[in-house]
Amino acid sequence: PRRGFVLPRSSRGGITLFYSLRSPPPVPVFPRKCGYLRKQKHGHKRFFVLRGPSGGEEAGGARLEYYESEKKWRNKSGAPKRVIALDSCLNINKRADAKHKYLIALYTKDEYFAVAAENEQEQEGWYRALTDLLNEGKAACQGSPHRHLASPFSVWQVTLKPKGLGQSKNLTGVHRLCLSARTIGFVRLNCELPTVTLQLMNIRRCGHSDSFFFIEVGRSAATGPGELWMQADDSVVAQNIHETILEAMKAASRPPPPPPEGPPGPAAAAPLPPTPSLCPVAGTTIWSTCLPARPVSSAAPAPTASPPAPAPSARRAGCGRPARATAAGWARWPAAP
Repeated sequence: PRRGFVLPRSSRGGITLFYSLRSPPPVPVFPRKCGYLRKQKHGHKRFFVLRGPSGGEEAGGARLEYYESEKKWRNKSGAPKRVIALDSCLNINKRADAKHKYLIALYTKDEYFAVAAENEQEQEGWYRALTDLLNEGKAACQGSPHRHLASPFSVWQVTLKPKGLGQSKNLTGVHRLCLSARTIGFVRLNCELPTVTLQLMNIRRCGHSDSFFFIEVGRSAATGPGELWMQADDSVVAQNIHETILEAMKAASRPPPPPPEGPPGPAAAAPLPPTPSLCPVAGTTIWSTCLPARPVSSAAPAPTASPPAPAPSARRAGCGRPARATAAGWARWPAAP
């Protein structure tokens, strides 16, 4: 059956013409990536589908979906088991824990979701596809609820303990530890603004023990001096936090690189050679730079009398070495052997 509606007809040469407007066939929306991955918590294998922004029947923003099997996805038998909108993601990281070596972790404002790949190549493929879509969305929107975090490049979910600054400053419970090039911030779940932001230069030391990680800050920190203790998922994650923050502290303490050289301009004038100046003694010279003294000619006039001790105030111009006085006038101090 025809779709649309029929316009009035016209006859030309006994032939009846019908004009109809048909809706164009739907354009198939292909996923950016799909395949089987395991859920971190229970290890169940599910079929994941990564979609970009689309319209039509499958309208929506960039998102990650998963189904019980590939067959159910292809037959469109039922809605996906879960949908995670990428525009709600604070960050996407590659992770590892005691059970899974190749994790991809998605952090949103109110939840943490991770999937496990079979090998490093599969992990890298999914990570690249997810981050590319996330960056496309950020470039299109030019805004993020977490823009105050100075573009964090690493995020972990930790539980701050009531110990040290955690107890005195009421910094306890589940937080997102967000690391940027110069700062670390602690963001509570379901919050957009960080509870506290610390400069990396204010951290005196950091370390980990089992699944616990701690940092010690000085008096210049926003919290004042003290320690912050937090617990990660396991010892592998705590070690990863320690090593990553330590590397960021080292990078922040390095001097900035020199500015790039500009376009070639007119050649700089070459420095002028030291200009000789005449002395009262004929045939001798004194240079304005601190260079070893050399006679101009091999035959230098011999002094007519033994030289007295050098006067404290008599110094050559440009050097800190006293000149030698003779009966004929001023002569040069002997050159170093």
